[in-house]
Amino acid sequence: MADIDELYEKAKVKLEAESFQHGTPEDAIRSMCLEWLEWAVAHDTKAVELLADAAKDTEGAYKAMENFARNKKGKGNCVKLEPLEAMACVMEYYGIAPGEAHNQLEAGLMYHLMMAECRKYKPYGADEQAANTAPASASAPEAAKATPVTDLPEAEPPAKQAEYEKPKIEAVPTPFSFDDFDSELEGLL
Repeated sequence: MADIDELYEKAKVKLEAESFQHGTPEDAIRSMCLEWLEWAVAHDTKAVELLADAAKDTEGAYKAMENFARNKKGKGNCVKLEPLEAMACVMEYYGIAPGEAHNQLEAGLMYHLMMAECRKYKPYGADEQAANTAPASASAPEAAKATPVTDLPEAEPPAKQAEYEKPKIEAVPTPFSFDDFDSELEGLL
C-alpha cells in the first residue's frame, strides 16, 4: 500500500489534469471529487486510494450518473437528481459501497461539499483583489464580549414603566349620543 500523501498527490494531479469547460456536468463532478479528496484525507483513506485509481475518471462517473438517472426516470423525459443522490452515485462509481456512500455523506461530507460551493461566491460589492489576498491565517472575528452588569444603565422604577404602558384613552366629542341611540332601540324592540 502506498503512502497516503503519495496517493493524495496522485489523485489531485489526476483530477486537476482532467479539464472540462466551466459549467459542464463533468466539471461539476471533478470539483466534487476534488473536495471529496480534501475531506477524505482526514476522514476516509480508502476514498483517497479509490480517487487515485487511474482506471476511474470523471467522464465515467458522469456516465454512471446518467445510467442511474435513466433507471430512475418515470413517465417524463426529464430526471432530476438531488445533490445527495448525485454524489452517492459518483462515490459508488469510484468503488464506495452504496450504504457506506450515504453514511459518509450524512457524516459530514455533504456539508463539506455545500460549504465548498458557498466559498465560490462572494457578496456584491466585495473587492475581488481583497478577497483573493486575504491572509491564510486569518481567523474568524472574535466574539463580542458581554457587557458587565455594572456597566448597564440603571433601570427605570416600576411606577414609571407602568405609566408608559398605561393606554391613553380620551373621549372624542361627537354630535351623536348613546342615550338617544338606546331610546330609539327600546322603541324598536
